Amino acid sequence: MKTKAISVTALAALLFSCGTAQKTGVMTEKQVAIREQQVKINYIQQGNGKTTLLFLHGWCIDKSYWENQISYFFKDYTVCAIDLAGFGKSKANRENWTIEEYAKDVSAFIDSLDLQNVILIGHSMSGEIILQTALNNNPRIKGLIGVDNFKFIDVEFTPEQIEQMSAFFPLLQNDFNTNAPIYAENMLFHPSTSTEVKERVKSDFANANPKTGYSSLMNLMQFSQSEASKLEELPYKLYLINSDAIPTNESGLEKHCKTGFEVQSLKRTGHYPMVEKPDEFNRLLENVLNLIE
Repeated sequence: MKTKAISVTALAALLFSCGTAQKTGVMTEKQVAIREQQVKINYIQQGNGKTTLLFLHGWCIDKSYWENQISYFFKDYTVCAIDLAGFGKSKANRENWTIEEYAKDVSAFIDSLDLQNVILIGHSMSGEIILQTALNNNPRIKGLIGVDNFKFIDVEFTPEQIEQMSAFFPLLQNDFNTNAPIYAENMLFHPSTSTEVKERVKSDFANANPKTGYSSLMNLMQFSQSEASKLEELPYKLYLINSDAIPTNESGLEKHCKTGFEVQSLKRTGHYPMVEKPDEFNRLLENVLNLIE
């Protein structure tokens, strides 16, 4: 008998998935204090377009994973990439690392910088963050794009798979900085993933804040239990750019995305398509942006 999955995109991506862009020179980092000065967000902003692309990174990495996209899109858009609080160089005076709190950070960041016509682009865990941000009804948002997430809506896992997932958490809690890179090596890469990308991801996992990393994952699992119903409330069409290494369960998306969805597949890549195949990823993203606008 199968057990209905209580985890969705991010956990499934964490546990089961695994050209050269034009350069603009040195990208200047900035910082802004939001939410009554309790959160300090480190970010990069370039371009002066009427539409803003706001890039949000995945679990235990940072905004630098979007450098190829910033370089490619800044001529036509205002482009921002942030470090989520508790990752990279962003900090927050809190112990609560939930998807809901991250979504409040994103909304406050948008308002603080007076960003207009914002398209949210979220990788991995940030798929859930952009979903919750969109449900917070910020009128500045005009669309959202997920990157290698929302793959497992309504997927059922076997008891053996559930046991495998459950066994991962104590290992992570006991020794986060050792086990997170091991998990990345075993689960997140494709055979075509370069050694450079693998080492970069594993190094970032090894140097992530263990408390923030573990707590954000646990809270993500809690959020995932209501993810399908939240998708039903989404007022935008959902666009996804996903690796085909693990198929996207489009029947689940069709059932729950009441305003529609569209999946663009990127072949022969792992969980980090924006750095593994940046040129191909940028072309797909450009196509999706044209559909939204």
